[in-house]
Amino acid sequence: MKIMTDATAKIHQGKNVKRFRGMLGIRQEGLADQLGPEWNQKRISLIESRERIEPDLLKSIAEALKIPVQVLENFDEQAAISYFNTFTDSVFNNGIFNATNCNINPLETLVEAMQELKTVYGEIRELYTENKELYASLLLLEREKNAALQSKLT
Repeated sequence: MKIMTDATAKIHQGKNVKRFRGMLGIRQEGLADQLGPEWNQKRISLIESRERIEPDLLKSIAEALKIPVQVLENFDEQAAISYFNTFTDSVFNNGIFNATNCNINPLETLVEAMQELKTVYGEIRELYTENKELYASLLLLEREKNAALQSKLT
């Protein structure tokens, strides 16, 4: 479903190429290499300055970046920001997180975490003791086996 707004007309496909290329950590030279031998950094720079890019070229760039072509065609930064602002506003204002109702006591939380850590530490210590005892008994069995084999050899 595509919602048509005034913002749709302001989508800058070249900036979208630059934005997603940057997010993927690909330099202009790298994208040029992926597009073919006739491409170079300067040509990528010119493409990124264009508001509209031909559909076939946009498809090739999307394939090189390994992203859907619709992202380059339709991504609107302002619409995305507005969407996330709406989301965070509703989260913070509708009681999911309300700073005025915050009943978290940091000191209590720290004490609880320390108690849990103490319990975990105790369990680890028990496991260490058990493993140490098992290792000692295995070592004793190995020594007995070696002694028995040694006596058979002589």
